[in-house]
Amino acid sequence: MDESMTIQEFSERTGISKSAIRFYESKNLLQPVGRNASGYRTYKKEQIEEVKLISSLRLAEISIKDIQQYVKEENESIKKQWQKNWIQMIKNRMDILNTSLKFLQSDSLPEHIYLIEKEEEKVIWFLAQSEVGKFKNHFIERYKELESLNISIKNYYLKYVSGDDIVKAQIGFGIPTDSQFNKLPENAFLEYIPSCICAAMSFHDPITEIQTGYQKLNNYANEHKWIPTNSIIEWYRGNDFTDVNLIMPVTEIIRRDGA
Repeated sequence: MDESMTIQEFSERTGISKSAIRFYESKNLLQPVGRNASGYRTYKKEQIEEVKLISSLRLAEISIKDIQQYVKEENESIKKQWQKNWIQMIKNRMDILNTSLKFLQSDSLPEHIYLIEKEEEKVIWFLAQSEVGKFKNHFIERYKELESLNISIKNYYLKYVSGDDIVKAQIGFGIPTDSQFNKLPENAFLEYIPSCICAAMSFHDPITEIQTGYQKLNNYANEHKWIPTNSIIEWYRGNDFTDVNLIMPVTEIIRRDGA
């Protein structure tokens, strides 16, 4: 049999629709080897495995750009790394889908508990000690200290450490991941926080009653078998420190370079 096939024959041999084959051609993922006497595109037997690979990667929702680079790459070790990247990407996607499914199944909306995606961030942390709900002055003092070093601040956080009436905590200042500075203030430490999905709730009661918010979010997590990836954090919005959300990271999102 002549190994040259029309698009109809090629489609029948591969089980891939003609429209999909034409789409792959339009994206420079696949090219016909020529045209027959009637002017129809022709393909060769060796391209059967090639188009099946492309179709498989598309079904796995690998981007056109990634596939273009992969099919042109000749270095096997680099191709293996592409596969590892895709595996991690799909695992991330599965984690997010499972988290979203669990969220909807837990009937969280009437509880005013939501899912949010927190972008990656660097956080400068300081240790502080105060009565419950009385950390505002600590934030203001440290804010001025960072401002004097020309460090741009995006978010404010508080992470409980220990204590009841007098609380030891870490107060944090979120900064862009590309922030550059020569030094940190004394007793400060820097932490990189990866992108993550968080269970979150707004807290509107007096800040001195913040423990009730912790209890509600913890009870919700226990009841619906959520497994936190980090401790609950108080996330303050605005410079008056009155708008606060409690966030519980539940799924970390690992992004590969260039994603």
